[in-house]
Amino acid sequence: MKRGFTLMEVIVAVGLLGLMSALIFGVMSSMFAISDDTDDIVEVNHMARVTLERLTRDLSHAFLSMNQGELETTKTLFVGDRDKVLFTYLGNIPVKAGGLETDQGVVEYRLSGRSKDRSGRKLIRRFKPVIDDDPEDGGEEYVVAVGVKKLRFEYWDEYDESWKSDWKVEDCLDTTEPGFTLPTRIKIELEMYDAREQVFAFATQTSVYVNNPLMFGAPTTQKQKECVAAQAALRQQREAAPF
Repeated sequence: MKRGFTLMEVIVAVGLLGLMSALIFGVMSSMFAISDDTDDIVEVNHMARVTLERLTRDLSHAFLSMNQGELETTKTLFVGDRDKVLFTYLGNIPVKAGGLETDQGVVEYRLSGRSKDRSGRKLIRRFKPVIDDDPEDGGEEYVVAVGVKKLRFEYWDEYDESWKSDWKVEDCLDTTEPGFTLPTRIKIELEMYDAREQVFAFATQTSVYVNNPLMFGAPTTQKQKECVAAQAALRQQREAAPF
C-alpha cells in the first residue's frame, strides 16, 4: 500500500516553493534594475561624448575676417557668454548637391526649454549657412542633448593669461581688450541628469585654430583700412605695455 503526502507536507512544500519563487523574482528584478541603470548611464555618457565632440569641433573652427564688400552685408563675430555662444566658423561640410552652402556659417549653442523625458534642459544647436549682417536670426535648430543641468564656457585670454567668463567680439574697429581676436582656448563644462536624476559631470577644452582675424589680400575699402589700422594699433599697445 502506497502512502500519500500529508496535508502538513503539502503546506511545507508549497511554502518552500513560494519562498524560492520570491527569491528568484527578487534576484531577477535586481538584475533587470541594474541593467536599466547601466543602459541609462551608457546613454548619458554617449550623449555627453557626442555633444562635447561636436562643440569642440565647431568652436575650434571659429574665425573672424576683416574682409567686407562695399555694402558691408556680412558680419563675422564671436559672442561667448557663460552658458551660450554665437560665432562664425569655417567648419561646415556641404552635403546637398547644388546647394548654396559653403564651408562657412553661423553657429549658436544655447540651453532651451525643459527636457521631455527627464530633468534638465535641452541643448540647442542653431546653424545658419549664410554669413550676413544679422547672425542672431535665421537658420535651423535641432536638439543636441537633453537632461542638461549645466552648460558653462570659459575663454582663455592669452594676453592676460587668465580665464574669462565672457568673450564678445563684434566690431573690427574695437581697440579695447581683447580687440578683434579670438580666445586661444575654450573650456567646456557639462552636467547632465540620467533617468534617476543622478548628475554626471563632464569637462573638456579645445584650441581655436585661427585666433587673429583673416585678411585676404590688401584692404580695398575704407572700413577695411580702418580695421587693419585699429588692430595694428592694439598690437603695438600690447607690445609697449609693461609686463
